[in-house]
Amino acid sequence: MSKTVLITRARGDEETLTEALHDNGLSVIHEPLTEIILLHTARAELESALENEPDGVLITSRHGVRALASLTTLRDLPLLCVGEATLEAALSLGFHRATATGETADDMIEYVRSAYDDDAHFLYPSAEHVNTDLVEALAQAGMQVERVVVYEAQAVEALSDILQQHLKNNQIDAITFLSQRAAKIFTELTEKADLSEHCKAVHACCMSENIASGLKKPVWKGIAIARKPTLASVAECVDNALR
Repeated sequence: MSKTVLITRARGDEETLTEALHDNGLSVIHEPLTEIILLHTARAELESALENEPDGVLITSRHGVRALASLTTLRDLPLLCVGEATLEAALSLGFHRATATGETADDMIEYVRSAYDDDAHFLYPSAEHVNTDLVEALAQAGMQVERVVVYEAQAVEALSDILQQHLKNNQIDAITFLSQRAAKIFTELTEKADLSEHCKAVHACCMSENIASGLKKPVWKGIAIARKPTLASVAECVDNALR
């Protein structure tokens, strides 16, 4: 019988991981724990930052590049993108000077430090909550990063009735967590619905140790950590945990 995996990513971000899990013979349920909200009020701040002609625009997600495209008509900006999926989204939206810098934010930091002078300055259109502090990381190399919050990943207020029933019936074998915030939201919502005990039959599969640290270990059947912070490694992590 096929095992079932819950993906908690925002809507539109689940396709690649879903495909990888299906390739491993797993069934997938997708329930976003956040809803992406574009912050139109950031337009003036973004336009002001663009007038400073940054050496590069740091893009860490497809939501970031979509928000950027919605808030400015400029398409000749020098975009530095985390991941091929983000690069493809940028190109599809008409940004013709976009480059991939690797698969993770750490890859981007290393790329920027090696490719730019120490006094370079960048624009970082981001979510309200971020996993990696690019401003601080690049400041250590003498670089300036102006961060403008252009979208918000708003937490859902409750797990769906269907998902709650799946958990009660022990029909979820593994749950993927790709951010500390997702782990925190899920923990809060399961406690709110009095479902924590039902997670004892579930493997938590996390993209990093930092994400795993936000989960309460006694609750889970097991907590597994991906070898690398990539979607391919998360899929591998799930496969190994369920074996």
